[in-house]
Formats: sequence, structure tokens, C-alpha cells
Amino acid sequence: MEHHTTSNTVSGRPIRIPVIVWILGAGLLIALAAVFVFDVSVSTVGYYSLFALFMGSHFFMHAGHGGHGGRNRQGSNQDGSATDPSSKDEHAGHSGGCH
Repeated sequence: MEHHTTSNTVSGRPIRIPVIVWILGAGLLIALAAVFVFDVSVSTVGYYSLFALFMGSHFFMHAGHGGHGGRNRQGSNQDGSATDPSSKDEHAGHSGGCH
């Protein structure tokens, strides 16, 4: 007898919904509730949604700044070796960010 089980996996990994999808879904539900339940005008909800989008994207834009890698304030690497302040390749390991 063959036993068949169903699972929520794709190639052996569980299906995960990214955090950004949860945040956008919650924002959409809040916006719909503001319009239909509290009778807030669509333009006002759109204005504040755009503002929230800009503020949220700013946090993701600067995600690589101030992390745990690279140099610390005393001018040495995490492994204890000294850094050259005249190094032109200071942003070589830079990940994310706008600058």
C-alpha cells in the first residue's frame, strides 16, 4: 500500500513569506480600513502611504551602513590589523546603501 502525504514544501524547504510581504499586506489592510471604515479620503491615505513608503525605503537603503564588518572607529579592522587611512578602496566591501 502506498502512503502519500502532502506538505507545504518546495524542494524540501518550507514555504516562507518574506517580512516585506507581511508589512505591505498590513499597510494595505490599514489603508482599506481607513478609507472604508473611518471615511478618510483616498488622497489623504495615498499621501500618508507615500510618506510611509519613503521612510521605510530609507531604512532599507542604509541597511549596510554601521554593520558588524569592516573598520571600527579606532582605524583597525575586526581582525586587529591596522588600516591605511589613505586607502582609495574604502568602499570595496560595501553592501547596500545609497552612497
